[in-house]
Amino acid sequence: MLDPYFKSLIGALLLSASGLAESAITLELTPLSRTASSVGVGITVFGLGAGEAPSLGSYDLDLHFDSSHLEYVGTRFGDPTLGNELDVHDFGLNVQAADLSSTGVLNLFELSFDSPADLNALQADSFTLAVVTFTFLQAGSSPLNLAVNALADADGDGLTAGVSSATVAPVPLPSAFWLMATGLTALFGRDRRSAGGVGDRSVTHL
Repeated sequence: MLDPYFKSLIGALLLSASGLAESAITLELTPLSRTASSVGVGITVFGLGAGEAPSLGSYDLDLHFDSSHLEYVGTRFGDPTLGNELDVHDFGLNVQAADLSSTGVLNLFELSFDSPADLNALQADSFTLAVVTFTFLQAGSSPLNLAVNALADADGDGLTAGVSSATVAPVPLPSAFWLMATGLTALFGRDRRSAGGVGDRSVTHL
């Protein structure tokens, strides 16, 4: 767990350089994997420069969820395909933290130690920041909302961002499953009745 004071200090230093950069980006919540019991939600950034500024150097986000419907399991930083685009050389030096700051609020923080030149030249213009996994506590849909505390480019200048919300729900078991289960139950019951009948006839002959 990253010390809150240390994280706040880093954020203040990053955003103190020159206010907000003009280029706006977009953050989207997208269910990447979903079953009847769990869901993996990707936080994806769009609108960065392709081989040029702006790139993303740090972020501090709050993911809001309904704790009566969803239980937080864990966070995997980086894009499932591209890897961690805030660590373009894969040095593993980034500062990362994913902590439940309060009930139903997951704070996500990451700071890159790559050089501005490398981030601007090598970072993709869109990628997944992290994948957050939840388990479902009950049936039905549940909203997810993302709040931006701070975003900074490779030089530490602030970035503005548009943010989208999402709704997640368990994958319902297909109707074919229930038909198969019903058929198996009926067949099993019939076999038990047949076995019982054969046993009764055997006793009668004896």
